[in-house]
Amino acid sequence: MTLAALALAGALVGSTGSAHELIDRLFAAFNRHDAAALQALYAPEAVLTSSDFCRPRTGRDVTRTYAALFSSVPDIKDRVVNVIIEGDRAAVRFVSSSELPGKSFRMQLVTLLRFRDGRIIEDDTIFDNGGRACEP
Repeated sequence: MTLAALALAGALVGSTGSAHELIDRLFAAFNRHDAAALQALYAPEAVLTSSDFCRPRTGRDVTRTYAALFSSVPDIKDRVVNVIIEGDRAAVRFVSSSELPGKSFRMQLVTLLRFRDGRIIEDDTIFDNGGRACEP
């Protein structure tokens, strides 16, 4: 990515931080299991979709969504592999993992993000959910 493209992406994201900074803060908060910090990164009207959601959620559901995940997988961590930013959108490929005895996993995911005014307004996470039923 060129410096001009990075500058444009930062300008489009908003004054509270560049796209890269928001993504860094998103994954740092996730790895700390800090649902309140995650909530602050999303606009209340944000739309969240995921391979395991039965229907879209909103930014108001962020704390509930992440708190449930952290409770069910207390050692879950994400490692970012690639980030592509174009304008007000980003694609992040990452690996999520757990080492819980009998429940360990390593899964590749892609999240497509859109930003406005320094916050996330769209978060669409795609992964192979192994045919499990969706979560309400």
